[in-house]
Amino acid sequence: MTETIRFRLNGRPVTLETDGTRRLLWVLRTDLELTGSKYGCGSGLCGACTVLVNGRASPSCQWTLPRCKARR
Repeated sequence: MTETIRFRLNGRPVTLETDGTRRLLWVLRTDLELTGSKYGCGSGLCGACTVLVNGRASPSCQWTLPRCKARR
């Protein structure tokens, strides 16, 4: 189901129309074309996809967008 997701990314506001069940890693890489985070193990263990979510290191392959928004 498509929903509107609003968040701040690198200090700038972002609004996306996307499926809320998508993983943060794929939203960053495909929708926002930010390819610094890499797909590694897919289970959050290797650290290749690590990003900061509200100032805390998080494996982006394990986080859905609504879950990131809720983690404040």
